[in-house]
Amino acid sequence: MKRLGNLFAGTFFTAAGIGFVVDLLLLNHAPWIHGLFWPAFAGAFAASVSAARIKSFPIALSLWVVLVALGILAYHSELASVSIHIPDKVYWRVVFDVVGIWLLTGLGFRLLLSFITKQGLESIRMETELSLAHAIQSTLVPTISFENKSFEAFGRSIPSSEMGGDIIDVVESEGCLLAYVADVSGHGLPAGQLMGMLKTAMRLSLQFHQRPSVLLEAADQVLPAVKEPGMYATLALLRFDGSGEAEFASAGHVPILHHRHQSRDVKQLSMEQFPLGLIPGGKYESQRIPYCPGDLFLLFTDGVSEVENDSDEEFGLNRLEQLMMKHVTQPLPRIWDTIQEEVRKYGEQADDQTILLIRVRH
Repeated sequence: MKRLGNLFAGTFFTAAGIGFVVDLLLLNHAPWIHGLFWPAFAGAFAASVSAARIKSFPIALSLWVVLVALGILAYHSELASVSIHIPDKVYWRVVFDVVGIWLLTGLGFRLLLSFITKQGLESIRMETELSLAHAIQSTLVPTISFENKSFEAFGRSIPSSEMGGDIIDVVESEGCLLAYVADVSGHGLPAGQLMGMLKTAMRLSLQFHQRPSVLLEAADQVLPAVKEPGMYATLALLRFDGSGEAEFASAGHVPILHHRHQSRDVKQLSMEQFPLGLIPGGKYESQRIPYCPGDLFLLFTDGVSEVENDSDEEFGLNRLEQLMMKHVTQPLPRIWDTIQEEVRKYGEQADDQTILLIRVRH
Protein backbone atom coordinates (compact mmCIF):
# COMPACT_ATOMS: atom_id res chain seq x y z
CA MET A 1 0.00 0.00 0.00
CA LYS A 2 2.92 2.34 0.65
CA ARG A 3 4.12 1.84 -2.91
CA LEU A 4 0.68 3.01 -4.13
CA GLY A 5 0.86 6.24 -2.15
CA ASN A 6 1.35 8.44 -5.22
CA LEU A 7 -1.59 6.78 -6.96
CA PHE A 8 -3.92 7.44 -4.04
CA ALA A 9 -2.66 11.00 -3.65
CA GLY A 10 -3.22 11.68 -7.34
CA THR A 11 -6.70 10.22 -7.13
CA PHE A 12 -7.47 12.35 -4.08
CA PHE A 13 -6.44 15.67 -5.63
CA THR A 14 -8.07 14.90 -8.99
CA ALA A 15 -11.39 14.07 -7.32
CA ALA A 16 -11.06 17.09 -5.03
CA GLY A 17 -11.65 19.26 -8.09
CA ILE A 18 -15.07 17.66 -8.43
CA GLY A 19 -15.73 18.67 -4.83
CA PHE A 20 -15.28 22.34 -5.75
CA VAL A 21 -17.75 21.81 -8.59
CA VAL A 22 -20.34 20.47 -6.13
CA ASP A 23 -19.69 23.43 -3.81
CA LEU A 24 -20.36 25.85 -6.68
CA LEU A 25 -23.59 24.07 -7.58
CA LEU A 26 -24.75 24.72 -4.00
CA LEU A 27 -23.82 28.39 -4.35
CA ASN A 28 -27.12 29.66 -2.95
CA HIS A 29 -26.69 27.75 0.34
CA ALA A 30 -24.34 28.33 3.25
CA PRO A 31 -21.11 26.33 2.68
CA TRP A 32 -19.77 23.71 5.06
CA ILE A 33 -16.32 24.37 6.55
CA HIS A 34 -15.88 27.45 4.37
CA GLY A 35 -16.43 25.45 1.18
CA LEU A 36 -13.69 22.88 1.88
CA PHE A 37 -15.97 20.02 2.87
CA TRP A 38 -16.94 18.83 -0.60
CA PRO A 39 -13.36 18.84 -2.01
CA ALA A 40 -12.14 16.85 0.99
CA PHE A 41 -15.14 14.52 0.77
CA ALA A 42 -14.76 13.86 -2.97
CA GLY A 43 -11.00 13.27 -2.70
CA ALA A 44 -11.31 10.89 0.25
CA PHE A 45 -14.19 9.04 -1.38
CA ALA A 46 -12.30 8.49 -4.65
CA ALA A 47 -9.08 7.45 -2.89
CA SER A 48 -10.90 4.95 -0.67
CA VAL A 49 -12.74 3.46 -3.64
CA SER A 50 -9.43 3.09 -5.47
CA ALA A 51 -7.88 1.36 -2.49
CA ALA A 52 -10.87 -0.99 -2.20
CA ARG A 53 -10.74 -1.91 -5.89
CA ILE A 54 -7.00 -2.53 -5.92
CA LYS A 55 -6.47 -4.28 -2.61
CA SER A 56 -9.99 -5.08 -1.30
CA PHE A 57 -8.73 -3.45 1.84
CA PRO A 58 -11.33 -3.81 4.69
CA ILE A 59 -10.50 -0.42 6.19
CA ALA A 60 -10.99 1.26 2.81
CA LEU A 61 -14.38 -0.39 2.40
CA SER A 62 -15.43 0.70 5.87
CA LEU A 63 -14.30 4.23 5.13
CA TRP A 64 -16.27 4.17 1.89
CA VAL A 65 -19.51 3.29 3.74
CA VAL A 66 -18.90 6.03 6.30
CA LEU A 67 -18.21 8.60 3.59
CA VAL A 68 -21.38 7.71 1.68
CA ALA A 69 -23.44 8.25 4.81
CA LEU A 70 -21.58 11.47 5.58
CA GLY A 71 -22.10 12.76 2.05
CA ILE A 72 -25.85 12.15 2.18
CA LEU A 73 -26.09 13.86 5.57
CA ALA A 74 -24.05 16.85 4.42
CA TYR A 75 -26.09 17.30 1.25
CA HIS A 76 -29.44 17.31 3.01
CA SER A 77 -28.09 19.50 5.78
CA GLU A 78 -26.79 22.08 3.33
CA LEU A 79 -30.04 22.11 1.36
CA ALA A 80 -31.92 22.73 4.60
CA SER A 81 -29.70 25.68 5.53
CA VAL A 82 -30.63 29.30 5.00
CA SER A 83 -30.74 30.17 1.33
CA ILE A 84 -28.56 33.00 0.02
CA HIS A 85 -30.21 35.25 -2.51
CA ILE A 86 -28.32 35.20 -5.79
CA PRO A 87 -29.68 36.66 -9.05
CA ASP A 88 -30.97 33.91 -11.32
CA LYS A 89 -28.79 35.02 -14.23
CA VAL A 90 -25.66 34.80 -12.10
CA TYR A 91 -26.67 31.45 -10.62
CA TRP A 92 -27.40 29.78 -13.95
CA ARG A 93 -24.24 31.24 -15.48
CA VAL A 94 -22.26 29.63 -12.67
CA VAL A 95 -24.13 26.35 -13.10
CA PHE A 96 -23.43 26.36 -16.85
CA ASP A 97 -19.72 26.99 -16.35
CA VAL A 98 -19.45 24.45 -13.54
CA VAL A 99 -21.16 21.70 -15.54
CA GLY A 100 -18.95 22.50 -18.54
CA ILE A 101 -15.80 22.31 -16.42
CA TRP A 102 -16.99 19.04 -14.91
CA LEU A 103 -17.82 17.37 -18.22
CA LEU A 104 -14.77 18.54 -20.17
CA THR A 105 -12.34 17.79 -17.34
CA GLY A 106 -13.82 14.30 -16.97
CA LEU A 107 -13.64 13.69 -20.73
CA GLY A 108 -10.06 14.95 -20.90
CA PHE A 109 -9.04 12.78 -17.96
CA ARG A 110 -10.67 9.73 -19.54
CA LEU A 111 -8.83 10.29 -22.83
CA LEU A 112 -5.50 10.73 -21.02
CA LEU A 113 -6.16 7.57 -19.05
CA SER A 114 -6.91 5.71 -22.29
CA PHE A 115 -3.62 6.92 -23.77
CA ILE A 116 -1.66 5.87 -20.69
CA THR A 117 -3.20 2.39 -20.62
CA LYS A 118 -2.56 1.80 -24.33
CA GLN A 119 0.25 3.81 -25.92
CA GLY A 120 1.85 4.51 -22.55
CA LEU A 121 2.02 0.84 -21.63
CA GLU A 122 3.28 0.01 -25.12
CA SER A 123 6.05 2.55 -24.69
CA ILE A 124 6.97 1.08 -21.30
CA ARG A 125 6.97 -2.40 -22.83
CA MET A 126 9.31 -1.26 -25.58
CA GLU A 127 11.63 0.44 -23.10
CA THR A 128 11.67 -2.71 -20.98
CA GLU A 129 12.44 -4.85 -24.03
CA LEU A 130 15.29 -2.54 -25.06
CA SER A 131 16.71 -2.61 -21.54
CA LEU A 132 16.50 -6.40 -21.45
CA ALA A 133 18.02 -6.63 -24.92
CA HIS A 134 20.93 -4.45 -23.86
CA ALA A 135 21.53 -6.69 -20.84
CA ILE A 136 21.45 -9.79 -23.05
CA GLN A 137 23.87 -8.15 -25.48
CA SER A 138 26.33 -7.35 -22.69
CA THR A 139 26.15 -10.91 -21.34
CA LEU A 140 26.34 -12.83 -24.60
CA VAL A 141 28.83 -10.61 -26.43
CA PRO A 142 31.44 -9.32 -23.99
CA THR A 143 34.77 -7.91 -25.10
CA ILE A 144 37.16 -10.78 -25.84
CA SER A 145 40.65 -10.47 -24.40
CA PHE A 146 42.46 -13.81 -24.34
CA GLU A 147 46.09 -14.83 -24.01
CA ASN A 148 48.02 -18.04 -23.45
CA LYS A 149 51.51 -19.27 -24.34
CA SER A 150 50.58 -19.95 -27.98
CA PHE A 151 47.91 -17.41 -28.93
CA GLU A 152 46.46 -14.03 -28.11
CA ALA A 153 43.04 -12.79 -29.14
CA PHE A 154 41.08 -9.58 -28.93
CA GLY A 155 37.57 -8.89 -30.19
CA ARG A 156 34.64 -6.60 -29.69
CA SER A 157 31.20 -6.13 -31.21
CA ILE A 158 29.45 -2.80 -31.78
CA PRO A 159 25.71 -3.34 -32.26
CA SER A 160 23.75 -1.03 -34.53
CA SER A 161 20.87 -1.02 -32.00
CA GLU A 162 20.28 -1.98 -28.37
CA MET A 163 20.24 -5.64 -29.36
CA GLY A 164 22.48 -6.67 -32.21
CA GLY A 165 22.81 -10.06 -33.84
CA ASP A 166 26.58 -10.65 -33.83
CA ILE A 167 28.44 -13.11 -31.60
CA ILE A 168 32.14 -13.48 -30.87
CA ASP A 169 33.56 -16.26 -28.77
CA VAL A 170 36.94 -17.76 -27.94
CA VAL A 171 37.03 -21.04 -26.03
CA GLU A 172 40.07 -22.97 -24.81
CA SER A 173 39.52 -26.65 -24.04
CA GLU A 174 42.09 -29.38 -23.42
CA GLY A 175 44.86 -27.94 -25.55
CA CYS A 176 42.56 -26.74 -28.34
CA LEU A 177 41.45 -23.20 -29.09
CA LEU A 178 38.18 -22.48 -30.87
CA ALA A 179 37.35 -18.98 -32.08
CA TYR A 180 34.32 -17.99 -34.09
CA VAL A 181 32.24 -15.03 -35.23
CA ALA A 182 28.53 -15.39 -36.05
CA ASP A 183 25.94 -13.04 -37.48
CA VAL A 184 22.31 -13.77 -36.57
CA SER A 185 19.69 -12.27 -38.86
CA GLY A 186 17.44 -9.62 -37.37
CA HIS A 187 17.63 -7.55 -34.19
CA GLY A 188 15.87 -7.27 -30.86
CA LEU A 189 14.92 -10.03 -28.45
CA PRO A 190 14.34 -12.75 -31.12
CA ALA A 191 17.90 -12.26 -32.35
CA GLY A 192 19.18 -12.21 -28.77
CA GLN A 193 17.42 -15.48 -27.98
CA LEU A 194 18.85 -17.14 -31.08
CA MET A 195 22.30 -15.80 -30.21
CA GLY A 196 22.10 -17.40 -26.78
CA MET A 197 20.94 -20.72 -28.23
CA LEU A 198 23.67 -20.72 -30.87
CA LYS A 199 26.38 -19.91 -28.36
CA THR A 200 25.10 -22.64 -26.03
CA ALA A 201 24.96 -25.18 -28.87
CA MET A 202 28.52 -24.36 -29.94
CA ARG A 203 29.96 -24.61 -26.45
CA LEU A 204 28.04 -27.77 -25.65
CA SER A 205 29.20 -29.47 -28.84
CA LEU A 206 32.76 -28.42 -28.06
CA GLN A 207 32.61 -30.37 -24.81
CA PHE A 208 32.32 -33.55 -26.88
CA HIS A 209 35.49 -32.65 -28.84
CA GLN A 210 33.65 -32.40 -32.13
CA ARG A 211 35.35 -31.12 -35.26
CA PRO A 212 34.27 -27.81 -36.83
CA SER A 213 32.19 -29.48 -39.54
CA VAL A 214 30.32 -31.49 -36.91
CA LEU A 215 29.87 -28.35 -34.77
CA LEU A 216 28.16 -26.60 -37.67
CA GLU A 217 25.96 -29.59 -38.48
CA ALA A 218 24.88 -29.88 -34.84
CA ALA A 219 23.99 -26.18 -34.67
CA ASP A 220 22.17 -26.40 -38.00
CA GLN A 221 20.00 -29.23 -36.65
CA VAL A 222 19.19 -27.45 -33.39
CA LEU A 223 18.36 -23.94 -34.62
CA PRO A 224 15.30 -24.65 -36.82
CA ALA A 225 13.30 -25.87 -33.81
CA VAL A 226 14.05 -22.84 -31.64
CA LYS A 227 13.96 -19.90 -34.06
CA GLU A 228 11.35 -17.84 -35.83
CA PRO A 229 10.69 -18.63 -39.51
CA GLY A 230 13.10 -16.88 -41.84
CA MET A 231 15.83 -16.41 -39.24
CA TYR A 232 19.29 -17.87 -39.74
CA ALA A 233 22.90 -17.36 -38.74
CA THR A 234 26.13 -17.09 -40.70
CA LEU A 235 29.30 -18.23 -38.97
CA ALA A 236 33.06 -18.48 -39.49
CA LEU A 237 35.32 -20.38 -37.10
CA LEU A 238 38.92 -21.38 -36.54
CA ARG A 239 40.16 -24.31 -34.49
CA PHE A 240 43.76 -24.70 -33.35
CA ASP A 241 44.76 -28.10 -31.99
CA GLY A 242 48.52 -27.65 -31.63
CA SER A 243 49.32 -29.58 -34.81
CA GLY A 244 50.72 -26.63 -36.74
CA GLU A 245 47.60 -26.52 -38.89
CA ALA A 246 44.42 -24.58 -38.26
CA GLU A 247 41.04 -25.99 -39.21
CA PHE A 248 38.50 -23.51 -40.47
CA ALA A 249 34.89 -23.66 -41.58
CA SER A 250 32.43 -21.09 -42.85
CA ALA A 251 28.64 -21.13 -43.17
CA GLY A 252 27.47 -18.35 -45.46
CA HIS A 253 29.91 -15.94 -43.83
CA VAL A 254 32.40 -13.40 -45.20
CA PRO A 255 35.97 -14.76 -45.58
CA ILE A 256 38.48 -15.06 -42.77
CA LEU A 257 41.62 -13.02 -43.50
CA HIS A 258 44.92 -14.75 -42.76
CA HIS A 259 48.07 -12.63 -42.73
CA ARG A 260 51.02 -14.98 -43.22
CA HIS A 261 54.13 -13.81 -41.45
CA GLN A 262 56.64 -15.59 -43.69
CA SER A 263 55.23 -14.57 -47.08
CA ARG A 264 54.01 -11.12 -45.91
CA ASP A 265 50.68 -11.49 -47.69
CA VAL A 266 47.01 -11.96 -46.80
CA LYS A 267 44.99 -14.99 -47.84
CA GLN A 268 41.20 -15.16 -47.83
CA LEU A 269 39.77 -18.29 -46.21
CA SER A 270 36.26 -18.90 -47.51
CA MET A 271 33.86 -21.74 -48.22
CA GLU A 272 30.54 -21.77 -50.08
CA GLN A 273 28.15 -23.32 -47.56
CA PHE A 274 24.62 -22.49 -46.45
CA PRO A 275 23.97 -20.37 -43.34
CA LEU A 276 22.94 -22.24 -40.22
CA GLY A 277 19.22 -22.88 -39.78
CA LEU A 278 18.32 -21.79 -43.31
CA ILE A 279 17.93 -25.26 -44.84
CA PRO A 280 17.72 -27.98 -42.16
CA GLY A 281 19.83 -31.07 -42.58
CA GLY A 282 22.69 -29.47 -44.48
CA LYS A 283 26.14 -31.02 -44.65
CA TYR A 284 29.20 -28.94 -43.76
CA GLU A 285 32.89 -29.34 -44.42
CA SER A 286 36.07 -27.84 -43.05
CA GLN A 287 39.57 -27.29 -44.38
CA ARG A 288 43.02 -27.22 -42.80
CA ILE A 289 45.74 -24.64 -43.44
CA PRO A 290 49.27 -24.34 -42.08
CA TYR A 291 50.25 -21.43 -39.87
CA CYS A 292 53.40 -20.25 -38.17
CA PRO A 293 54.37 -17.88 -35.33
CA GLY A 294 53.59 -14.27 -36.15
CA ASP A 295 50.54 -15.08 -38.28
CA LEU A 296 47.46 -12.94 -37.74
CA PHE A 297 43.84 -13.97 -38.37
CA LEU A 298 40.97 -11.54 -38.76
CA LEU A 299 37.35 -12.69 -38.33
CA PHE A 300 34.63 -10.11 -38.87
CA THR A 301 31.02 -9.63 -39.93
CA ASP A 302 29.68 -8.02 -43.09
CA GLY A 303 28.71 -4.92 -41.11
CA VAL A 304 32.40 -3.99 -41.36
CA SER A 305 33.20 -4.76 -45.00
CA GLU A 306 29.86 -3.56 -46.41
CA VAL A 307 29.95 -0.03 -44.97
CA GLU A 308 29.31 2.38 -47.85
CA ASN A 309 30.63 5.87 -48.47
CA ASP A 310 28.79 8.76 -50.11
CA SER A 311 29.41 7.19 -53.52
CA ASP A 312 27.79 3.89 -52.47
CA GLU A 313 31.17 2.13 -52.57
CA GLU A 314 31.76 -0.57 -49.96
CA PHE A 315 34.73 -0.58 -47.63
CA GLY A 316 35.58 -4.01 -48.97
CA LEU A 317 38.10 -6.72 -48.20
CA ASN A 318 41.07 -5.04 -49.90
CA ARG A 319 41.10 -2.17 -47.41
CA LEU A 320 40.97 -4.63 -44.53
CA GLU A 321 43.92 -6.55 -46.01
CA GLN A 322 45.93 -3.36 -46.40
CA LEU A 323 45.22 -2.36 -42.80
CA MET A 324 46.34 -5.79 -41.60
CA MET A 325 49.63 -5.62 -43.50
CA LYS A 326 50.31 -2.08 -42.36
CA HIS A 327 49.61 -2.59 -38.65
CA VAL A 328 50.31 -6.31 -38.22
CA THR A 329 53.02 -5.82 -35.57
CA GLN A 330 50.95 -3.56 -33.34
CA PRO A 331 49.09 -4.80 -30.22
CA LEU A 332 45.75 -6.38 -31.08
CA PRO A 333 43.61 -3.77 -29.28
CA ARG A 334 45.38 -1.04 -31.27
CA ILE A 335 44.79 -2.91 -34.55
CA TRP A 336 41.13 -3.26 -33.60
CA ASP A 337 40.87 0.48 -32.87
CA THR A 338 42.60 1.35 -36.14
CA ILE A 339 40.29 -0.79 -38.25
CA GLN A 340 37.20 0.49 -36.47
CA GLU A 341 38.31 4.10 -36.84
CA GLU A 342 38.93 3.68 -40.58
CA VAL A 343 35.54 2.03 -41.04
CA ARG A 344 33.83 4.79 -39.07
CA LYS A 345 35.48 7.48 -41.18
CA TYR A 346 34.54 5.68 -44.39
CA GLY A 347 30.78 5.60 -43.86
CA GLU A 348 27.88 5.44 -41.47
CA GLN A 349 27.23 2.24 -39.54
CA ALA A 350 24.16 0.43 -40.85
CA ASP A 351 24.67 -3.02 -39.33
CA ASP A 352 26.37 -4.65 -36.36
CA GLN A 353 30.15 -4.44 -36.62
CA THR A 354 32.23 -7.22 -35.08
CA ILE A 355 35.99 -7.78 -35.32
CA LEU A 356 38.01 -10.60 -33.77
CA LEU A 357 41.81 -10.74 -34.09
CA ILE A 358 43.91 -13.82 -33.31
CA ARG A 359 47.71 -13.80 -33.36
CA VAL A 360 50.01 -16.81 -33.21
CA ARG A 361 52.67 -16.01 -30.62
CA HIS A 362 56.41 -16.60 -31.15
